[in-house]
Amino acid sequence: MSIPKYIYVDDENDTSIESLINGFNDTKLIEVNQLTITKGMDFSELENLIKSKIVDEKYDGLLIDLRLDGEGPNQLRYSAISISSELRAVCARKEIPSFPIVLCSTLDKMKETYKSDKTSHDLFDYTFRKSENPDYERFSRKLKALAEGYKGLPNDIDTLDKIFQRKDLNNLDQRIFERFYNQDIIVPYDFAHFTVKTLFHATNPLIKETILAARLGVSINKSGKHWIELLSKFEDCKFYGLFSNGWDRWWADLLNIKLKGISGKNFSFLKAEERVAILKETYKVDGIIAAEPLSHNNSSEFWTICEATKCPLDPLEGFKVRLSHELKAWQEPKYMSLYAILERIGIDKGIEPNYTEIERIEECKRNL
Repeated sequence: MSIPKYIYVDDENDTSIESLINGFNDTKLIEVNQLTITKGMDFSELENLIKSKIVDEKYDGLLIDLRLDGEGPNQLRYSAISISSELRAVCARKEIPSFPIVLCSTLDKMKETYKSDKTSHDLFDYTFRKSENPDYERFSRKLKALAEGYKGLPNDIDTLDKIFQRKDLNNLDQRIFERFYNQDIIVPYDFAHFTVKTLFHATNPLIKETILAARLGVSINKSGKHWIELLSKFEDCKFYGLFSNGWDRWWADLLNIKLKGISGKNFSFLKAEERVAILKETYKVDGIIAAEPLSHNNSSEFWTICEATKCPLDPLEGFKVRLSHELKAWQEPKYMSLYAILERIGIDKGIEPNYTEIERIEECKRNL
């Protein structure tokens, strides 16, 4: 497949937009071109322009600013939410091919509009936050994976094993995939949304690299290149399904089986030093360093991370994070450390403890 092409829609048209587009294009992973719009453009006119780009000019995805009805020179009377909703409906009716829609905006605008309207969360495959120094390489890799992944998405559930690249999905908690068996009509976006929002952004059945390191008891930063060497020993636990080129994830159940196999023990009950000793003996990677507890913590029986610091954390010493959605029965909570709470780390990113933890936090403060 050639380099995926994204249309970019924004009511602004200044040097910051040019810089953003160049940032994506310089990666050579995707191509982004701004769609020319005019102030007050009719809803149907913009819809038809986007559909034409997707169908006639073979664009692969849409990157759209949240507040098209903002204060830009090309201000419209409607937002990204309304136009994206209509485009999703058009794709569901199979009038045009399904494609990824990525939201692009500042954190302030997200807080003001997007986070307060939870119904809009389901419209977008991914959210790119404008900032002074975006990691264009990382974001472009995700947008490329989305565009390529959408091309092979089916309209039925008979290929779940192919989508997620596992022939034994029945070994997992059956509640994970029940949504697909309870729907009369499945559209490609159903698979895309489920994978990114439900699997990638939560813990269990898939885990991200920082949580993998926590469960192995290893400090990524202190281990350096030796961490990469150790990581290669867990290729058989890696997720190779939909969008895996953009998100590195590992199967939690396969990891547990592997760790039990090399140790004969439940890794979650071992201290980090004990885990690292087993890994060194098994894989001969002598340069890995055991992770240490954060300030105000004592346990190194890590199984998760502090969302604010991304450091290993024993869930029993953590505090549940306030989420914008309810956890599924098979998903694990996210946590933050007392250290992060006291130092107010993560506040600017919206990482805060759940209100149910307030009393316990105050008690911990008194005991310091």
